[in-house]
Amino acid sequence: MREDILGALKSALIRGETLKKAMMTLYNAGYKKNQIEESAAALQQIIQQQKPVAQAKPSQSIQQPKRIQKVSDYGQTSTKLQQTPIAQVKPLQPIQEFVQPSFQPIQQPVQSKIKIILIIFSLIILIGILVGSLLFSSELIEILNSVFN
Repeated sequence: MREDILGALKSALIRGETLKKAMMTLYNAGYKKNQIEESAAALQQIIQQQKPVAQAKPSQSIQQPKRIQKVSDYGQTSTKLQQTPIAQVKPLQPIQEFVQPSFQPIQQPVQSKIKIILIIFSLIILIGILVGSLLFSSELIEILNSVFN
């Protein structure tokens, strides 16, 4: 298990991403599939270990103290703690089979296709000139000698 991958998965979950999306992001970033899956399984175990504490009383939500200041009739301020519910932690779904992303070809504009066709056509013409000059080299030399003499 790599600590950097585990940290990235934790960070993604804190930001509200799904575990699957976080795994895909790491895979696309160049991390190895088996290292990502191993770290995700370790994270699942950590969450499962913390789960009984968070769900000891499922009918009650977790409470966090909040300070409220009140000004009394005599001008004195008093601080009270008020319990406000925090959203319950949702357990992660089991790790599903890691799927490699499917790649779709990029659609090229028509102008690019025309340019490619013109380049291929020019290449064929140049290859023809090269082959012709090799086959008829003696005749070309005679023609050039007669023109320049």
